[in-house]
Amino acid sequence: MHLTLVDSAVSAAALMKVVDAEKPPLRVFFGSSPLETAKADYESRLRTWEEWQPVAELTQG
Repeated sequence: MHLTLVDSAVSAAALMKVVDAEKPPLRVFFGSSPLETAKADYESRLRTWEEWQPVAELTQG
């Protein structure tokens, strides 16, 4: 994971855009690294769920 130092004023401005949004998201990432990490994690989850979907469907009779 690549960490970078950020300017707190820039971060505050980004946060205020979220807070002031008409429909703010429940969750938001700041920076570019967290989104890439989340994408990889969710792709892994989707592969696991797809792999086990036949077992899940057994519950429907």
